[in-house]
Amino acid sequence: MIRIARCRLRLQDLRLRLPFRYGIATVTDLTHAFVEAEVEIDGQHATGIAAEHLSPKWLYKRPDTSPEADNAELIALIETVLEWATGLEAPTAFALWQALYEKQAAYAQETGLPGLWTHFPVTLVERAVIDALCNATGQPFHALLKTNAFGIELGAVHPELAGTQPADWLPEAPRQQITLRHTVGMADPLAPPAPNNGGASIDDGLPLTLEDNIATYGLKHFKLKLGGNVEADIARTRAVLEVCAAHAPTDWAFTLDANESYTDFATVRAFWDGLPTDHKLRCLFIEQPLHRDHALTDAAGAGLAAWEGHPPIIIDESDGAIGDFPRALALGYAGTSHKGCKGVFKGVTNACLAKKRGALLSGEDLTCVGPVCLEQDLAVMAALGIESVERNGHHYFAGLSMFDTATQDAALAAHPTLYHRSAAGWPTLTITDGTITP
Repeated sequence: MIRIARCRLRLQDLRLRLPFRYGIATVTDLTHAFVEAEVEIDGQHATGIAAEHLSPKWLYKRPDTSPEADNAELIALIETVLEWATGLEAPTAFALWQALYEKQAAYAQETGLPGLWTHFPVTLVERAVIDALCNATGQPFHALLKTNAFGIELGAVHPELAGTQPADWLPEAPRQQITLRHTVGMADPLAPPAPNNGGASIDDGLPLTLEDNIATYGLKHFKLKLGGNVEADIARTRAVLEVCAAHAPTDWAFTLDANESYTDFATVRAFWDGLPTDHKLRCLFIEQPLHRDHALTDAAGAGLAAWEGHPPIIIDESDGAIGDFPRALALGYAGTSHKGCKGVFKGVTNACLAKKRGALLSGEDLTCVGPVCLEQDLAVMAALGIESVERNGHHYFAGLSMFDTATQDAALAAHPTLYHRSAAGWPTLTITDGTITP
């Protein structure tokens, strides 16, 4: 049996080194949440930790509320879920997650709040419990996943997988290297001279412009943000692709992410038709072009069907609840994304379904930073076998400089292939030839 004896929430305000513009948000500051769970596992006590940004205007894109109001509401929701989770017990980690997930699903249906928003606190508890189980057994995530020590019942999420185990669908061993797919935000500078940050010089020694990032890290995969204005998106995308073509290795590729900015596929097609044909051949997929209110409707499916020869298109924000991924496949989407903020067990079951159906499962980022969130996220991505993973925490934050020296030293000692010391002394991500080693 697994029982959650106690949960604690700790918050830390962080400042980005340069603004991150995506969707309807331009982020300069945000809150980083740590959840610690004390767990009893068959009478043995263990502690697990999870962490994630409370990223403005992603989980819930309300244009009429302030980021501060959203933040306060989300923190209150996390605290409520931690209260519900305390004392909860179940035979397995998966069953414990199911119980909490179902309670939140009922809450989402009752309130009309989006699934991404209501289930986010559940994912924090879930990840802390997984971490506790790994600590209690002394086994890494991929080993417990392979033996299904988590008790994952694939058929309970996707009935067509009943009678199978995660090991039947997932790689024999985790990936040893991951290709970093570099996010190009809508406000990111492309070429020197680099701008300053709100009037303050950015002299932390890390690259700022897209050109500098390519030169420093050897980047070959890129994720371009779109804003929903066809002409502006065409111009910006063309400019970014020109930089990639001129400076990246010859095997460079890219994805496009509209963050729900478009309302129909006819408009998305108008944007796509404005891109150079030779560059379009390098596009791996388009991510979540339509708003979640429209993306899984019959009209969206009809729009996809009418677009002959369209590039692979996947959902991201629309994958807010169990059942959304199969619905997307039925409408003609090519796949979905995995993100830690959408849930680990949900991501595992989606990975198995994707393998069965021959669908795409991409790895996307919610600006993950260490010393907890990034490492846990990479462990899951590697276990699922995802080769190209969006990473941008190293770009928008100055390594682990925001944490105390003891934390920095511990992260560097625990993950010597993932981090190295910057010229300023704090750990920053090690990227070689566009890849990272989890």
